Amino acid sequence: MTAAEHSAFLLQIVKYVNVASLTILVTDYFQTLELEIELIWSAKWGLVKILFLFARYSTFFDVPLVLYYSLARRPSNQKCLVIYSIASWSTCFGIEVSEVILIVRTYALSGNSRNILIYLLTQFVVISTAVIVVLVIFLRSLRYGSPPLPTVMGCYPTEGSKILFADFVLLMLNETTIMILTLWIGVKRYRHSRNPLIVTLYRDGIFYFIYLFLISAANIVVLVVGPPELIDLVDTFQRVMHSILSTRILLHVRNTNRDREVASISNLRFGSRPDRRKWYQSNTFATDQSTVVPPTTEENIELE
Repeated sequence: MTAAEHSAFLLQIVKYVNVASLTILVTDYFQTLELEIELIWSAKWGLVKILFLFARYSTFFDVPLVLYYSLARRPSNQKCLVIYSIASWSTCFGIEVSEVILIVRTYALSGNSRNILIYLLTQFVVISTAVIVVLVIFLRSLRYGSPPLPTVMGCYPTEGSKILFADFVLLMLNETTIMILTLWIGVKRYRHSRNPLIVTLYRDGIFYFIYLFLISAANIVVLVVGPPELIDLVDTFQRVMHSILSTRILLHVRNTNRDREVASISNLRFGSRPDRRKWYQSNTFATDQSTVVPPTTEENIELE
């Protein structure tokens, strides 16, 4: 195999992965559409609903754009750079929205702790700023040229800084920190809990972390030691999985809440703390007020 044929082969692998990523995205969409209609569409508008819809549907913009980038017939170098830049920024913001969903989940698990929220938002702003700076540097380093063979479709990058790997290091750092904080909250507040909602959040959260950590690690390896042709090998797949896993966390939480018995509902509430005085007033039927037990912290969690 000549160098040109090898280069064309590597580019073809990237295209296969991108098409497979779109297939996974569409398959997941139709698998969860019924739940989305029941649990999201009819819900009142709030932060979590907005985050869900953006994380869910923005992917249907940038993934097809990436496919056009890799399958278009002889686009100009300038057009390639414009398309890639738009897709990159869309992917970046889409992943950041998925990260905000993790922040909302952790904040809710903390019992709406103000200190936890301040820390999470500070970390998010610092890391997001660094991610944006790295992406700007990378996009300015990109150069395009003619493909190695006339039969090769799509854009052909010839130069590009390896600094992009830093974005995925930052992503891993952010998710690892959030996961450690979430586990600490679990040990401190919920270690004896059998609440199915808490179990669902931690099960999905741990799976989410492990899966995306491994994808980010693979992306770093490809960017650091791989050839230029494979620079986008894992990007689209990672974008799709961020969308799928973060939205499934919200669907699973709401589905678990819906299926629980009314008498034992314990909602994971993102919002104001419960008014205990109103709770006591609504329980004046008790013959001995000293026997009235206010709802526990664990029973006040709902992502809205």
